[in-house]
Amino acid sequence: MNLYTQFEILSFDRVAFAHSLSANNYRYTLQTQGYGIYGDTPEDGAVLEIGFVEQNPIILTYEGEEYRLDENCIFVIPPQCDFGVRTLEAGIHRHTSVEFLIKCRSRFTDDCPPPSGNTLTLPMILPPSQSSKDVISLIRSIVLEKNTRHGRSYFEECADFMLLLHKLSSLTQEVIIGNGISPANYRYCRQAKAFISENIGRRISVGEVAEAIGLSKNYLTNIFSSSEGITLTEYINRRKLSYMVELIRRYGYTLAEAGEHVGFTDVNYVSRIFKRYYSMTVTEYKRGFQAQEESQ
Repeated sequence: MNLYTQFEILSFDRVAFAHSLSANNYRYTLQTQGYGIYGDTPEDGAVLEIGFVEQNPIILTYEGEEYRLDENCIFVIPPQCDFGVRTLEAGIHRHTSVEFLIKCRSRFTDDCPPPSGNTLTLPMILPPSQSSKDVISLIRSIVLEKNTRHGRSYFEECADFMLLLHKLSSLTQEVIIGNGISPANYRYCRQAKAFISENIGRRISVGEVAEAIGLSKNYLTNIFSSSEGITLTEYINRRKLSYMVELIRRYGYTLAEAGEHVGFTDVNYVSRIFKRYYSMTVTEYKRGFQAQEESQ
């Protein structure tokens, strides 16, 4: 699964921060509305962060859904958003990234519609590939230049930014073409996901989702599996479990209480699917993240 961001760049301000970060048990909340600690925010001002994971995969959480970034994955943290970030495993995490200050208009979408006008569409996660090595090299170069040279001009920083976006846009097209998914099927999958999100608090059947978007059950399940790499039933379960995990982590809900909030009334069933998807029991999961928080 992937999440796409669309944004129209109104103007480029500057490279605010470029770094290689090493941290133990990394956990962070990303807020990219405005310029934050970097100064006064103009209208439509935001931070766009682009980087890659070097060590210890991280999990990004957006609106209750989790996205995994493995080592050498490129990430695009979109402007005007809030994300939760944590490491997959305890221990040292390392990533390299650049934060750009821009003025823009943006929105999220979980499909990848064709570009229009000056709007750029990028996935939040780009998997490792031969082409992605060029993007990683450019990110490293920008970080090195930012931290070793003084008085770098606006035009040099702007050129780096535009070159990076150009390379990311080309890489995005490679990913889309490689997936071989038509825009129509992306839209159907988006509609299915939207229906599931809107009805997350009750039981949802695959047939009900198909009927809501005007497709046959078999057709929807086939295109969803081809597009997302998982079955629609698995997506529903993962989406519900991800929401439950947030309730357990943030608010201390019990398994039964969290299950009720997503339409799971059979605690034994919830326990089984939780262990199947997370490879541990809820008790083991709680023990793990509590130990991680205590060590910070």
